[in-house]
Amino acid sequence: MSDELDALDSKQTEQLLEELMSSQDFPALSSTIIKINQLVGSEESHTDELTRTILRDNSLTNKLLRLVNSVHYAQFGGRNISTISRAVVILGYNTIRDAALSLMLFEHLNNQAHAQALKSDALESFYCGVLGRLMSRPLGVRDVEEGFIGAMFRNLGRLMARLYFFERTERIRALMETEGLDENAACRKVLGTSYDQLGLAIGRHWHLPDTLMQGITPLPPGPLRKPTSDEARLQALANLARDLYEIAASNLNDSERLKKLKALSSKYAQAGELSPAQLHGAMLNAAEEVQKEAATLQASISSSAMLQRLLGEGGATAASAEAIAQKVDASRLDDLTLPEIDSSTATDPAAILTAGLQDLTNALISNTKITDVLHLLLEVYYRTGCFDRVMIAVLDRQGQFLAGRTGFGKNIDTAIGSFKVSATASTDAFSAAVAQGVDILISDTQADNIKSRIPAWHAGLLKAQSFLLLPITINKKPLALIYLDSDSGPITLAPQVLNMMKVLRNQALLAFKQGK
Repeated sequence: MSDELDALDSKQTEQLLEELMSSQDFPALSSTIIKINQLVGSEESHTDELTRTILRDNSLTNKLLRLVNSVHYAQFGGRNISTISRAVVILGYNTIRDAALSLMLFEHLNNQAHAQALKSDALESFYCGVLGRLMSRPLGVRDVEEGFIGAMFRNLGRLMARLYFFERTERIRALMETEGLDENAACRKVLGTSYDQLGLAIGRHWHLPDTLMQGITPLPPGPLRKPTSDEARLQALANLARDLYEIAASNLNDSERLKKLKALSSKYAQAGELSPAQLHGAMLNAAEEVQKEAATLQASISSSAMLQRLLGEGGATAASAEAIAQKVDASRLDDLTLPEIDSSTATDPAAILTAGLQDLTNALISNTKITDVLHLLLEVYYRTGCFDRVMIAVLDRQGQFLAGRTGFGKNIDTAIGSFKVSATASTDAFSAAVAQGVDILISDTQADNIKSRIPAWHAGLLKAQSFLLLPITINKKPLALIYLDSDSGPITLAPQVLNMMKVLRNQALLAFKQGK
C-alpha cells in the first residue's frame, strides 16, 4: 500500500511540476537558480561567471549587496562591500549562493499576484531560516549559512504551492480546519501529493546540492537517530527549525506550548542537548533577528501576526522601540519603507565608482589575485549603468595581441571571443589606443571620418554605436585594454565620472605593477 501511495505521489508531483513550468515566471526563476547552482558546484567555475549571473538581475544585485553588508555578515568579513566580485572573494562561493537563493525565493514570493496574502508566508520562511542559523551551532552544523538556507527551503513545497496554486492551498487549509485532517492528508486530497514531495521535486529540478536536498527531506516518524554526517546534521537542523516554526505559528497557551517544546526536545535529543527553555528562547530571538533584518529585505514585520506576537512576548527593548519611533509613527507601521542604508545600492554612477574604489583598494591591500581585481574593476564600471558591455583584453604571452579575457553585458561571451587587438601595429582606433597609451572615446562608429578606423571584428559582431577605450600600460608597454560600449547612443559621462573611471583604471595598473 505504501509503494502504491508513493507511486501516486510521484505521478501527481510531476504533473504539478509541469504546471509550474508552464507558468509565466517560474521557468525564469528556475533558470537563474539552476545556473547559480551549476556554477558553484563546478570545479572550473570562476568568480566572473557567478557575478555575471547575479548582475543580470539588478534588484537581486542590490539586495544581495545590502545583505552582505548587514551586521550578520560582518563576522565573515563583510561590511563596506560594493561589488558582487568582492563579496565572492571574501565570503566564498557557497555563502554568496546561499544568500542569493534565499533572497530570490523571498523576492519571488513577495512580487506575485497574491503578494499581499503571501507577505506573511515570505517573511515567515525567512524566520525559519533564521531559526536554522541560530540552531546550527547546538546541532553541530558547521556551515551556518547552509543551516539558514536548509531551514528556509524546508518549506519549499508549501511556499511554491501557496504561490502558484493559491486557491488549492486555501482549500487545504479549509479541510484542515473543518475536517480535522493533518496537512499531509489534506494535501493529498486536494493536490494528490504532499507539500514535501513537491518541494523535493522542485529542489531536484533546480539542481540543489545533495547536502541541501537531504536537508529539505522530511525525517521519518519517531525520535531522531544520532546524526553521523554533515548531511544528516543539516537534515536534523532543517526539520527542527520547521517543527519549531509550527509551534511558533500555533497560538497556544503556555502549558500547551511547553508540552510541545518538551516533546520536541525529546525527539531531537540525539542531535544535541536542547532544553524546552532553549527552544523557546530561539523562537523569540529569531523573531528579533528578523525584525533587525527587515530593513535589508525592505519588508515590514506587520505583515506577520506570528512575528508581532513573538516580539510582543519577548518584549521590545527601549532602544529598539525608540529606533522604530524615530523611523515612523506607529499608526503607519504598515507603510514602513526604509531608505537605502549604504552606497552598495546607490544608482548614481559617481557614488558607485567611489564605493568601488574602496573595494578595489581593499582588494589590493589584501593581495587579491589580479584576475579578481580585474573582475571587480569591470563590475564597478558595469554597475554604473552607463554601458551595455564592459570587457578587458590582456596581452598574450608572445606579446603580439591583446585578446579578450573577461567582461559583463549583452552577448558577452561572443564579444570576448571576437576581441583581438594588435599590440605591434597601429591600424585602427583600438591598436592606436594601445600603441600610444591614450584613452579614446568614439561617440559614433558610423560617422564618415570614423568608419575606416573601426576593425572588422567590431563592425561585424558588436556593432556598438559608441565605445570608450582605456589602455593599461607600463613604461609604454601595453598590458591590457579596457573596452566599454553603448548600443543605443553616444556615451556621455560627466567629467567627475570619467575622472573616477581613470582613477580606478590606475588602481588596476598597480596590481599589474605588483605582479599579483
